[in-house]
Formats: sequence, structure tokens, C-alpha cells
Amino acid sequence: MGFFDTIEEAGRGIGAAAKDAARTARLNMKLKDLDVKLHKEYELIGQKYYKAHCDEDTPDNRKVKEIYAEIAATKDQLADIRGESLCPSCGEFVDKNSRFCNHCGAPLAETVDEDDVTVEEPEDKTCEEPDRETDKEACEEEKPQD
Repeated sequence: MGFFDTIEEAGRGIGAAAKDAARTARLNMKLKDLDVKLHKEYELIGQKYYKAHCDEDTPDNRKVKEIYAEIAATKDQLADIRGESLCPSCGEFVDKNSRFCNHCGAPLAETVDEDDVTVEEPEDKTCEEPDRETDKEACEEEKPQD
């Protein structure tokens, strides 16, 4: 075996190793992508399950409702700091002087003198996502029919 034969053989070995490394990297990326897809599907299943069972008093549902309440309180604090309000339809931040939401187009309540405002107890909207404006009856409507 000559010197050039040895170099040629070594080159084939390096080429095969490079191909294997590239194939391994592609397969690892594919596994990662599939894992992300799987986790998204699990998340969707969980959201559907919660919507179907949101009125049940379970520890998991209480945790979700506590998180929704914390999200709402945090958004209110942010809105106060920014001098904005929250759209009651989509939950996005809007200028306090806006008459319509610039995100969803919903009409906003006109600004009123704070002395003329009476505060009412908010409706229980714990069955919904924090940025959706529906009531508990809408949650009931989303439940699958038996």
C-alpha cells in the first residue's frame, strides 16, 4: 500500500465520520422539534381540559384561578404605572383617553369623573383566560356535550 493509498483511505474515513456527525446533528434537531411539538399538544390538551372543568373545585383549578387573579392584579398595577387602562374585551393596555381599543377595536367606556363612580363587586370570571371577556355561562357553553 502506497502513501497516496493511505491518504485516500484516511480521507474516506474522515468523510464518513463527517457524514455521520451531520446526520446525528440533523436527527438530534428533529428530536428537539418533535419534543417541542409534543409539549405544545400537551399544553393545548390541558387548556381544553381546564375549560371543560373550570367550575369544579379542585386543587389544580384553584391554582390556575389564583394565577389568573395574580395576572389581573399585576396588569392593573402596570396600567396604573403607565397611565393606561385595560381593554375589557381583549385585556390589552390602552390609553385612558381612548374611546376604542387599538388592539381589538372594542368600544371603551367613556372617561368619567372619579367622584361620580360607584364601585361594584366584579363578576366571577375565574373560568376564563385572563384576557378574554366572557362570563361563567360562556365557560359552561364551552364544555363538551355528553
